[in-house]
Amino acid sequence: MPLHIIYGPDEFTASEALAALKSALDADGSLATNTTVLAGRGLTPQTLLQHASALPFLAPARLVVVEGLVTSLGGRRATGDTWQPLLDFVPQMPESNHVVLLEPPPKEQGDRDVVGGHALVTALKRMSNVTVTQCAALKPWRGRDGGPSEVEAWTERRARERGIAIERAGVGLLADLAGTNLRLIATELDKLAAYANGRPITAADVETMTPLAREESMFELVDAVIEGRAAPALVMLRRVLEETSETPIAVMNRVARQVRNLVRATELIEARASEQAIGEATGARGFPLTKLLRQARATSRPAAEAALRAVEAADTEVKTGKRADVLALELLVVRLAAIAAPARGQRR
Repeated sequence: MPLHIIYGPDEFTASEALAALKSALDADGSLATNTTVLAGRGLTPQTLLQHASALPFLAPARLVVVEGLVTSLGGRRATGDTWQPLLDFVPQMPESNHVVLLEPPPKEQGDRDVVGGHALVTALKRMSNVTVTQCAALKPWRGRDGGPSEVEAWTERRARERGIAIERAGVGLLADLAGTNLRLIATELDKLAAYANGRPITAADVETMTPLAREESMFELVDAVIEGRAAPALVMLRRVLEETSETPIAVMNRVARQVRNLVRATELIEARASEQAIGEATGARGFPLTKLLRQARATSRPAAEAALRAVEAADTEVKTGKRADVLALELLVVRLAAIAAPARGQRR
């Protein structure tokens, strides 16, 4: 397919998609000298067509990568007319030539998808020689059925594709530590494989080899939020946002994951399930399971479900632009504290 559109919030998946295309096209090692990278901002249709129509030099394929074209166009009404020459050209592109529209991730998670619904992209999608790769952000939380999260499933698949053996507990811990940062997970998997030297990677290996100082701060923050300790949670939140690379959305995702586990744990405790069953349903093991059980026993199922609704409401506020992410997160901390306080008083 001569024209490819790669976009979405997951930058690592987008880079992997581009790398896979390059690998498929580079049959004889000549692609590097037949690749052109263009900045989308300020690019004219004439300049793009000049590069896209040039035949490869002593090579089977030519690649033109355009970075951020659709994003730079925004919602301009005249876009369709201006870029009609491209729409006319694509159906007759030489099979040897490939154009990639590589779009950057949104500046903030939850921002409106300006690429997928753009008039230019909509028109291109209708063409038979155009492929669209949407790199959606994976969900870091498990479903109510206790199955692996999308991040955990991706981690297992990545390990399998690279011939890396890793225990289920190791997958869960690595996903907990990295959140939705797939690039970090990929890097850590390779490092852990070298460390394990052929044997399956264990949770202990992950604890030994993966930097935990920043994550410990995150764990403490999430615990404080879940347990309703608003004052220290707000202090820790400011420290995490100022001193680490964590984003407000990443923190909210961690809180959401733990609240969902809390809901599941309270349900199972009411059903008199064993600790082992709760661990299997939530994916928690060892100390994290002990901590989850303590938190679940200190609250009630209605309170846990109210906390989950509060998290979902905060997430919606951010995604719809009703509140800035930091403010929504701070208000969520206060709201969860208000929910947790009476619930703790009701428990034995």
